[in-house]
Amino acid sequence: MLFSVPSSRSSRRQWLLPLVAITTSLATRVAAAETAPHDLPSYHYGAPIRVECMNRSSETGEHIETPAHEIQWIPFPVCEETKAPLEFNYGIETEQNCTIPMIDDPFFHLLEFYIHSDAPLACRLPARPPPQVEIVGEKPHVTEYVPLVFALAGTLQLSHMHISTHMNVLLHSTPKHHLHKKDSGVLDSATAYSTSPLTHMEGSSTRRLVIGDPLPLQFSVRWFPTPELPRVEGKVEWQGMGGHIYASTVFYALVSFGAGVCVTSVWFFGSVLPKRLKGRSLGGATPLGYGVGVGRHVWYRSTNNMAVYNESRLNYVWTAWFALSIPIILFIDALPSYPSSLYLPPSSPLHPFHLIRQDYIATYNDPIVQWSPSTSVPGSHDSWIGLFLYLELGFSLPVVVYGVFKLAVVKRKGTTGADELLFLVYALETALTTLVCIHDVAYWDPEVHSVEVRRRMVLQFFGPWFLVPSVMAVDMARRILGRIKVADEAIERRKVQ
Repeated sequence: MLFSVPSSRSSRRQWLLPLVAITTSLATRVAAAETAPHDLPSYHYGAPIRVECMNRSSETGEHIETPAHEIQWIPFPVCEETKAPLEFNYGIETEQNCTIPMIDDPFFHLLEFYIHSDAPLACRLPARPPPQVEIVGEKPHVTEYVPLVFALAGTLQLSHMHISTHMNVLLHSTPKHHLHKKDSGVLDSATAYSTSPLTHMEGSSTRRLVIGDPLPLQFSVRWFPTPELPRVEGKVEWQGMGGHIYASTVFYALVSFGAGVCVTSVWFFGSVLPKRLKGRSLGGATPLGYGVGVGRHVWYRSTNNMAVYNESRLNYVWTAWFALSIPIILFIDALPSYPSSLYLPPSSPLHPFHLIRQDYIATYNDPIVQWSPSTSVPGSHDSWIGLFLYLELGFSLPVVVYGVFKLAVVKRKGTTGADELLFLVYALETALTTLVCIHDVAYWDPEVHSVEVRRRMVLQFFGPWFLVPSVMAVDMARRILGRIKVADEAIERRKVQ
């Protein structure tokens, strides 16, 4: 018999020890096998990915082999803008130019093969960066590559050719597992193709090319965090009237409501109230007098008998909110609109804010923060993000700067009726635009953004920007209504007299 039943406790222990050792060894090997793929290096956000292309004969278009009968890969031609071969940066969506300085005779004939589809412009990208550490005695890591075929379109003529120089580049990465905090992921697949090749005589992105001319290539680079293509736009775009309400619909409804409130307030304070007070000497019972109180607010007149200030403890809260909003708008939201030399180099003054922004994008993959006019896709219903950004820079930023100056710098701390109306419009605009962003989060792809990530986005990031301005709007509305109430009561007393 191979095993015998032990007759004592000690013999049982002797029988169990080999079994435990074998089980532990097997579990260790299984765990190592499961974690081995994750021990390989992954691209960090923004890491460069060099493009290599298949070397071909300019006479036949056939690929060239090495002495070991392997396909020979060479770097993509040098771009005049960077003085280096073409490369993409992991996770960064941008408009990228690569001008090949001069097309010589062999390369011109290769372009003829590519355009005529006799041979593809076949390139490749490394799926992972090279490992930084190699273990002695183990087989070195073999680099895996992802194919990238450039579908270069155009037309051939006897003496020249037309090339559609604008190309869309679509890159997919594997889903991020967050096993390593600084790792962003691994390249999964890629493709590239020319746009509008049939309008080469009219399109501005088409180049008439002869030997000796430069070739200006333009790449619109887009990244997808999973191997799947986005499906939200397909559901919305082709459902017709049966689809859910667009975020833009909610935005227009809310903006219309806010605009109506603003126009009504301006009309009342600019026309109705002055007419009601014109020619009436109402003395100290009006908001222009001393010691008039409404609720928790105390009004008092300035020494020049012109402005009436409203003092409240909430002014300290609004001062802190305005002061917090200034660096967020200037150095986080508006950062991509600055010249790249101010924030991309490590020695640049705004580089720490760039790192904060990129870490946030790498962690939450927020499409609203990543939006820019250059990366906006026509027909994708995301143009409202640009409008929100322009409102933030053109309206919100001047208001918060003025709010800090008004409440913290000037000697007389308090708000006038004009200040309260301005802050009311600001609070409504901020709350309503944030509400649209919260509404948009509900339609993010669950395969890209988990329920936990979306909940955290709403509660931690969007929630305060909706809650605090909403409270500010209520506070400013109460102040304005208090002024109206005192004015109405004064007018009624005047009528009785």
